[in-house]
Amino acid sequence: MNFKDLLHTDHEAILQWLLHAFRWWVDELMGMVPPQWRDRFLRRSSIVAEITEKGIVYRDEDTGEILPAKPRRSIKVLLPSDQVLTRQIDLPILPASDVKRMVALDLDRLTPFRADQVLFDTEVVSRDEEKGRQKLLLGVLPRSVIGKVIEFARTHDIEPAGVAVVSPVSGRAALDFLPALRHAEGGDAARRRAVYWWAAAGVLLAFNVIMLTYRDINATNQLREAVESQQAPVTVAMRLRNQVQKEGARRSALLKQQGQDAPLPMIEAVTNAMPEGTWVERFEWNGRTVHIRGIRNNTPNLLARLESSPLLRNAHSLTTDPHAAMAASGSFDLAAEREGERAR
Repeated sequence: MNFKDLLHTDHEAILQWLLHAFRWWVDELMGMVPPQWRDRFLRRSSIVAEITEKGIVYRDEDTGEILPAKPRRSIKVLLPSDQVLTRQIDLPILPASDVKRMVALDLDRLTPFRADQVLFDTEVVSRDEEKGRQKLLLGVLPRSVIGKVIEFARTHDIEPAGVAVVSPVSGRAALDFLPALRHAEGGDAARRRAVYWWAAAGVLLAFNVIMLTYRDINATNQLREAVESQQAPVTVAMRLRNQVQKEGARRSALLKQQGQDAPLPMIEAVTNAMPEGTWVERFEWNGRTVHIRGIRNNTPNLLARLESSPLLRNAHSLTTDPHAAMAASGSFDLAAEREGERAR
C-alpha cells in the first residue's frame, strides 16, 4: 500500500488498524512478563455470581465468602463447569493474540464444533521456556448458552464484567468469554467510541507536539539566519569601535604629553623659584629638562630653590667650577628635570 492508497482509506479502517497494532503491542509486552507476575499484577479482586439451580449466589472470589446480597462492585458471572467444554492443548510459546488466531483456525479439529458455533478463550497453565512450549487451558462455550446467560444476568440487574468458569486446574474462576462475545458482536459501541476519542486525542496531542517542535525549529533557523546575515555589519562595527578606542587612547596620550610639555607652566615654575636680584639670560625647555643661564647678585642656594618647586627635581649646575656653583654672586648655569618625567 502506498501513500495515495492510505489517503483514500476509510477512517474506520485506519482506526481498526491502530487498535489492532495497539493490542498486538500490548500482547507482545504481556508475553514477555513472567506468568506469575502477570497473574499477580493483573488479577483483580472481584465478586462472582454463580448460577445454580436455586438461583444466583454472590461470593467473594478471593476469600470464597458468600455475600447476603448483590454488591455494587463489578460482578463476574461464573458458569457451571458442565456447560463449558475444556481441554488442555500444547502449543509453542507465542503472544496471546497469535495463540488465539492459531486456535481459531484449528478450532474444528480441537473441538466438535465449528468456529461460528462457539466462543472460546485460552489461559496459560504452564510454560517450558527451554523447549519453547506451553500448556493452555482451552474453553469452548456455545453461543446460544452465553446468550441465555447474559439475558438471565440482566433480568437480575447484573451487567456482567466477565463470563468465566471454574478452572479444573486452579479451582478458581478462569477464562472469560465476554471479550469474545463483544468481538463477535462487533464490540461494545460505547467502548469503541471511547477508544476512538482517546485515539483521536492521542493523534491531536502528537500533532500538537510535532507542530510546536516544528515551530521552535523554524524560529531557531530564522534567528540563526538573521544572526548570520548581520555578522558582516557587526564585524565592521566592531572593527570601527576598536579603531575609535585606539584613536581615543592616542589622543588622550597626546593631550597628556602636550600638557606636560607646555612651556608656560615651566616658565611660571622657574619664575617663582628665582629670587630678587637674579636675571635669566637664557631659558631652554625641551619637554624633559629645563636649562637656565643668567646672573645673580647676592642670591645663594639657587639649586635648593629650584628643588623646592613642585614641577622641578634633580636641580644641578652645569659649570665645571664648583666654587662658581656655590657663589652667591656672578653667573650661573643650572638645569633641572620635570617632576613627572622623573617619576616615570
